[in-house]
Amino acid sequence: MSLRVVSPRVRSARPVGRYGRPSVTETPFPLKGQDWLLAKPDRQEYLVELAFRFWRRRGFPYYTLSTAAVESEFRRLLLFDWRRTFVGNRLRGPSLGLRLANSFHPAMWSVRVSRYRSPMDVFQDDALFHSAIRRAFVIWPTRYSANASCLRRILKTFTSTAGVSNFKPVIAKAIIAKYSKAGDLVVDFCAGYGGRLLGCLTLPRQFIGIEPCKSQVSGLRRMIRMVSGFKASPCAARILQGCAEEKLRELPSRSADLVFSSPPYFDWERYAPHSSQSFVRYKTYPEWLENFLKPVIAESSRVLKKRGHLVLNISNGKRNPTRRDVLRIAQLFGLALERSHHMVVPKVPYLHPRNGLPTKCECLLVFTRPKEHAQSSANCV
Repeated sequence: MSLRVVSPRVRSARPVGRYGRPSVTETPFPLKGQDWLLAKPDRQEYLVELAFRFWRRRGFPYYTLSTAAVESEFRRLLLFDWRRTFVGNRLRGPSLGLRLANSFHPAMWSVRVSRYRSPMDVFQDDALFHSAIRRAFVIWPTRYSANASCLRRILKTFTSTAGVSNFKPVIAKAIIAKYSKAGDLVVDFCAGYGGRLLGCLTLPRQFIGIEPCKSQVSGLRRMIRMVSGFKASPCAARILQGCAEEKLRELPSRSADLVFSSPPYFDWERYAPHSSQSFVRYKTYPEWLENFLKPVIAESSRVLKKRGHLVLNISNGKRNPTRRDVLRIAQLFGLALERSHHMVVPKVPYLHPRNGLPTKCECLLVFTRPKEHAQSSANCV
């Protein structure tokens, strides 16, 4: 078998998907996992080494989208029918727009989740990265297993490794379209990596995002500028840098029609070591509840118009904050639970082959502000 390493500029194309143009991903050579499995052990190790050297020269396989690719992806998201995401009380949808949002945040691959390694930790360790490449050939026999797409997946799901996730833009679009109308103001007090922002950019809304991390703010603003340059977005968006519990106080009372956010799972995902991060500011869960979650829910109630909605994404499992704590705090500030949606999240089948269902669910709690609530934020924290 004869094989050579190709230039980083040579890319392998995947088949045309349901949303239009084919996507492309860099690969060191056009070799599928099934062909690697048929090779002799010494040849297998030689190919792993070739792939390893290619990516060492190339660097981490970040998402790299051209301006044309960004525009194409955004326009497909613009045309996506958000009604398709609602299946009874469940929300499920494709990953359309996810790589676009992620492409503005390369730092997300270095974020530590609890006690686990980050994908960047695995990439930077020679022995671990060699092992990850081998595993990619085994797991994806029908794909070019050493390409950027497969490596991103394997680096995120390698042994004792975890990566942060972004909110699906198609589901964000669905929630915003269902719980607000044209011209309404949408506030996201934990703007994160921009999945909800991107969903909102496809709708005729106003958007205010709050985010403490400087690099994430930069990425969010770059995405707004780029999308605005296509003259296709009907949304007016801006990003405020700062802590949610402080920046929300700057917004006028009764100004927002929808507050839609995904608060951090306390200290589970450690986005940055800065003092602006809530898990750094508030060391224990009770302290975090009292000084972060309680104020942001109180301020959300204050800025919401009568009959406005607060939608919060929380874990459906053991992660904090618990459903009980969120419901208790929301009720304290005059918010009533209208309904909850179960957001379907696919599991990684090769990680847990015997754990039953191929998906898990997270909760989207939908609160209304049915009547004027006298208690102000000044005496609630």
